[in-house]
This record gives sequence, C-alpha cells and structure tokens, in this order.
Amino acid sequence: MHYSFFPSPVPVDIKRLLLVGFRFSTIEPDRANRIFPLIMSIDFQKANQYLPHIILIGVGIGTANFFLNGELNWLQWVVQAICTSLIIGYSLVVIAANRATMEETIQPNWKLYAVLIVVFFLLGSIASEVEHFIRSTIFGQNPYTPFSGGRSYLFNGIISNVLGFSFFQNSSLFPKTNPSSESKEEAIEESSPQTITKVPVKQGESFLLIPLEEIAYFEAFDNYSFVFNLKGEKRLCDYSLLFLEQRLAGSFLRVHRKYIVNTNHIQELRPHLNGRYVISFSNTKLPSITSSKSYSTAVRKLFKIN
Repeated sequence: MHYSFFPSPVPVDIKRLLLVGFRFSTIEPDRANRIFPLIMSIDFQKANQYLPHIILIGVGIGTANFFLNGELNWLQWVVQAICTSLIIGYSLVVIAANRATMEETIQPNWKLYAVLIVVFFLLGSIASEVEHFIRSTIFGQNPYTPFSGGRSYLFNGIISNVLGFSFFQNSSLFPKTNPSSESKEEAIEESSPQTITKVPVKQGESFLLIPLEEIAYFEAFDNYSFVFNLKGEKRLCDYSLLFLEQRLAGSFLRVHRKYIVNTNHIQELRPHLNGRYVISFSNTKLPSITSSKSYSTAVRKLFKIN
C-alpha cells in the first residue's frame, strides 16, 4: 500500500474516457471568443502563494510512501510525489483562484460544473501518466507503455475531483478583493457619491459599458456583482452592491442583501412567507428572485402595497 496513486493495474480504456470527456465538455462555437480570452487571462499570481505548501505536501506524501514501500528510495518517492502534487494541486488552486471569471464566462452553472468535472478528471489522469512515466523511464523500473497505468487513472481522477470542488467552493481560500476596483471606489467615496448611467462589465480582456436601462438586476458576489441584462445574460462587474446602491438613481431598489432590481422591468410581485415577495421580470428568461424581510417595507412603499 502507498499514497502515490498506483493501485494494482486493471484494464481501463483511457482513450475512450478522454473522448467522452471531450464531447461532454465541448463548448459551442459562439462561446469560443469568450473562452479563449479567459484561458489567456488566467491569473497565476494568487495561486503562486500556495506553491511552497503544495511542494511540502509532495515531500510529505513521498516520505510516507518511502516508509510504507520499499520499491523506490526516498528521493525517487519524493520526486514522483512532488510532480503529482504540482500537476493536481497547483492546477486546482489556479482554477479556484479564477473562479469569478469562470462563473461569468461559462454559463449556465450546470455547464460550468460539467466542464470542471472533466478538467479535474483529466488532471488526475495526466498525473497518473506522469507518475508512470517517471517510474518507468527515469527510475527504470519497467518499460514505459503509454496509457498502461491501469486503475490509477480513475483513482487520481476521483481524488482530483474531490479536491478540486473543495477548493473551488472554498471562498476563504481566495478572499475576493479587487485592488483596482477598491481604489476606484475609495477615490469616488472621498467626494460625494455621484450617480452612474452605465456599468462596466468584463468581456474577455476588455470592458463593455451597459446602460442602466438595459439592466434587470444586480446580484452580489463577494466584492463583485453579477449584472443580469434584459436578454437574460449574466456578466461580471467589478463594483460591489454597496457601491452600486449608493450611486444608482431612480428606478433601482435594493430588495435583498444580494439583489438590487430595476423596478421598471418587474412584471409581477407575489407575496411569500414572512412578508417577503417573489419578484418576476418581464423577460421570462430571467429567474425570479425573492426579497428579504428586512427590505419588505421599501418594496411595499414603492409599489404602494398596504
């Protein structure tokens, strides 16, 4: 038994798994112009702070394998484990560091998670193949045969998915702060807040300015916000909801700690539990949202509900 992800070989059609993964994660051509800029603009800086930890984990796993197995010496186990840790661990941390951009680019959420499942599995499979290559070629244990790692592809793929989604869902791993937007907000807050007429949203490596009248509502996302336009599209904005609340005029109303809505585009208000309201929009592509109890007074006052 060892921790280097090499259980006893069992026939696995890795080519078929890779083909299924490719088909499952294929992105429509009209998304290509958004996906490729995303790949080119991946932020590695946040992930680099965890490199020492990832290497130490590799050293620890290699040392444990050395004491539990006599197949390789300590240095060989450590080299193999560090390579695996870098392939799986560092890649997963990079993905987690770019969560906000990925959520804005790959929609809806089921497609994002489908892509992540395939990517995580492929990372585990690549790590297995690298382990097999190192053991066979560099350390000369056995002749190297591609895609002959057996059950290790599935094992590492599962481990990679478990760790990957743990990192991806852990918001404390990378507290989402945006120095440029913070300094921008602070500079404006030094003077009296000014109303805004357009909101900048990310589109690849550039910014698109969306007029307020084309926005249905904003949804909070840590120190950012998501903008939902009248077409039902969801885009990432650098402004926080607090910043927007102080500068949106007229038809915009905060109805929840997570939502600011454009009341011009509300189609229906349905009473909900504890004084809350379900808000539906004129465009049926937009999901309904629910106001919170603490903002019920403002909702009733605006729509003159007794």
